[in-house]
Amino acid sequence: MIKQFFRQALTMMKQHKLFTGIYIAGTAVSIAIIMTLFIVIYINLGKIYPEYHRDEILLLDNEWHKYNTNGGPSNRSGYFNLDFVEAIKSESKHMKAIAVYDWNTSRIPHPITVDGNNVEVEEKVTFVSDGWWQVFDYKFIDGKGFTENEMRENVAVVSESLATQLFASSKVADREIKINGQYHRIVGVVKDATQCTPNSYGKIWLTIYNPFASLNTYAIHNDEKHFKIYTLAHDGEREMMLQEIENIFSRYYQPNEQEYDYELDILNYWQNALYLSKNDSIWAALKTYFYIILAVFFIPALNLSGMIASRMNGRMVEVGVRRAYGATKQEIVSQVLWENMLLTLLGAVAGLLLSYAVVYIFSYRMTTFINSHINYAAEEGNQLSAEMLLNPTIFLCALLMCVLLNIASALVPTLFALKKDIIQSLYHKR
Repeated sequence: MIKQFFRQALTMMKQHKLFTGIYIAGTAVSIAIIMTLFIVIYINLGKIYPEYHRDEILLLDNEWHKYNTNGGPSNRSGYFNLDFVEAIKSESKHMKAIAVYDWNTSRIPHPITVDGNNVEVEEKVTFVSDGWWQVFDYKFIDGKGFTENEMRENVAVVSESLATQLFASSKVADREIKINGQYHRIVGVVKDATQCTPNSYGKIWLTIYNPFASLNTYAIHNDEKHFKIYTLAHDGEREMMLQEIENIFSRYYQPNEQEYDYELDILNYWQNALYLSKNDSIWAALKTYFYIILAVFFIPALNLSGMIASRMNGRMVEVGVRRAYGATKQEIVSQVLWENMLLTLLGAVAGLLLSYAVVYIFSYRMTTFINSHINYAAEEGNQLSAEMLLNPTIFLCALLMCVLLNIASALVPTLFALKKDIIQSLYHKR
C-alpha cells in the first residue's frame, strides 16, 4: 500500500512540477532555519568533545560579599584561592573530580621553542590542576595528563596540532620543549579541541604551580584569588555535593571577616554558557528561540496548507471516484499524508544541507549567537567538527520537524475536503 502511495506521489510530482518545486523550496527554507537553531543550541549545550560531562559540570562562578552592618555595598569576586580548593578536596565526600583553572595568567602568550628546531611559536598557556583531565574528557594520542605528584614539576600537555608544528609528529611524550627559555617535559598529547568549547580549548597546558603561573611573582601563594573551579559529582549525588560545597564555603569564608556576609554562586554548565544566574531556568534563555521556531514552523505550515487545500480542490473528482469504489476516508487521508511526506522529506533533506552550509560558512556568527564566551582566532579557521553537525540528535530533530510539518500542512485541508459527500465530489466543477 505504501509503495502504491509513493508511486502515485512520484506521478503527481511529474505532473505538477511548479507545485512540487514551491512545496520543496518552502519546506527547505523553514527546516533550514529551524535546524540552524538546533545545531547552534547543540554546539553550545550538547555533549561534544572534550566536554562530554556538560550536564554534570558545576562551575563555582562568583563569591559575593557585602557589609553586614550599615547596609554597605555588595562586592563580587569571580575567583577563588587554592586554600579553598584544598578545603573542598579534603572535606567533600560526594565530589568525583575537581579542576582548577588559573583564569588570569592563562590569557598571556609565551614563546615556545624546541632545541635544534628554528620554529618559534607564541601560544597562550593554560594553567590547570591535575583534575582537569577528569572533568574534561580529552583523547590522549600519546602519554597522559600530569598527575598530582607531578604538579610541582615543569611538565606540559600539548595539543596534537602544536606537537606536529614543533616536532612534525604527535608521538612526543617525554620530549622537551622550552617555554620562555625554560625546559618542560611533555607528558601527554591530546586531540585538538575547538574554540566552540571555550572552557576546555587550548594548545598547551601547564600546572598551576608552574613558575610562569603567577602574574607578578614566580611563586603561587595559596591566598591569591585568581582561580576558577569546576567540579563533578558522583552519580546521583549532585545535589548533595552542591549543598556540601555551600557548607564548606560558609565555614571557610565567614569566620575570616566578620564584617561581611558571603554568598556563593554555583552554576550549571548551561547557566554559565547562557549568561544566567544560579536561580534562572533554561527556559529563561531559550524561550526566545522557541518562539522563533514556532513562528518559522507554523507560518510555512499555513502557506503549505493553503497550497494543499487548493490542490485538493482540484482533486475532488478523484476523491469522489475513489470513495465510490469503496476507499475509506482513512485510506484517502493516508494517501495524501504519504504523498506530502515524500515532498516534505525531499524539502527536509535540502533544508538540512542548507542549514549545514549556513552554519559552516558563517560559523563564527552562528556559534556565538547564543554563547559569546566563544572567541575565534581568525588564523585557526573553521572550528566546527563532524561531531557537532552529524549528530543523531540533530537528525532526530529534522525527522520530527518533517513529520510535524507534514501533518500540520496536509491533514486539515484533507479532512475538510472529505466532509463533502460522494455526489458533490463527483460533480465538482462540472
